[in-house]
Amino acid sequence: MFYSLRSLAEAGVAVTLHCTYKGELTHYPQLEELCREVYYYPRKTSLSAHLSLLPYGITSRENPELLHRLLADDDPILLEGLVSCGYIAHPALAQRNKVFRECNIEHEYLRALAKASPSLWKKLFFYIEAWKQQRYEPLLRHASSIAAVAHQDEQHFQECFPHIPTCYIPSFHAGQTVSSLTGKGNYILYHGNLQVSENENAALFLLQQVIPLMSDIRVVIAGRQPSARLQDAVAALPNVQLEANPDETRMNELIREAHIHLLPTFQATGLKLKLLNVLYHGRWVVVNPPMVHGTDLTPLCQIVSSPQEMAATCRTLMNRPFSEQEQQQRQTLLGQVYNNDTNLTKLLDLL
Repeated sequence: MFYSLRSLAEAGVAVTLHCTYKGELTHYPQLEELCREVYYYPRKTSLSAHLSLLPYGITSRENPELLHRLLADDDPILLEGLVSCGYIAHPALAQRNKVFRECNIEHEYLRALAKASPSLWKKLFFYIEAWKQQRYEPLLRHASSIAAVAHQDEQHFQECFPHIPTCYIPSFHAGQTVSSLTGKGNYILYHGNLQVSENENAALFLLQQVIPLMSDIRVVIAGRQPSARLQDAVAALPNVQLEANPDETRMNELIREAHIHLLPTFQATGLKLKLLNVLYHGRWVVVNPPMVHGTDLTPLCQIVSSPQEMAATCRTLMNRPFSEQEQQQRQTLLGQVYNNDTNLTKLLDLL
């Protein structure tokens, strides 16, 4: 979303940003520099927000002041994610141009989070919220158009809302030029927000089923707030190094210097932004099929399924330098599909 804001600002579009927060209010100068105005709204975290038949993600973000400000002009409205759609069906906004920017099919994503979570209470919350989100999704018929982030999501919305214009617009991102280093690095990297169950489960899968098959290769696991369970799994393998809570500079360094990015996932939802990031800034990328599902990134990755295939592919690639030819192939394909300027044109057409 930040990079879509940046692209809009660079194109001379004046944006009024409405965003919600939990806890203490923090102002973000980076956003305020890009936008004409930024308004912050506290999320409602009361029990009544949880008990509503509407999704908690939506009811907690509804605010009469937000609706009042939306009615103050006739600007097109860009709704980022289903959780921002609390007023999409409001009769006072019936004649407005409302573009729904999808980032996940929310009920599918939440069900996947429920399956991945080790906490019974989190599982219950995610399953209930998924049911509520699926009940709410038909209200997207009030959107003027839909911008989908992945091919399978585009197909989903075309089938559910055949009378609403729907187009595929991949995520905006930081890189326009592939800056991957050629040559060789000396370690394999897995990275992600390790607080998220999906990412922790992927890291544990690697530690338990893949990395023991290549015990002579150095592996780095990097990300936020690794759990005690994950730390124990790392400590059991002498060739694995844990980088907990790296800052942005350190994470970028880890990404650029790694020889292989090993990125499995067990949720074929949306577009994994970290995959796009490593294709612009890292060397070899090894993934399983769900990681590239619905994207145009398959030609740029090594696709493997089993732990044995992952380990064998990594062994082969560790001896293969990353070449300028590989770098150029990435630049060509990414420039065709994931070009911010091209995708901004598509978004502006909808707006």
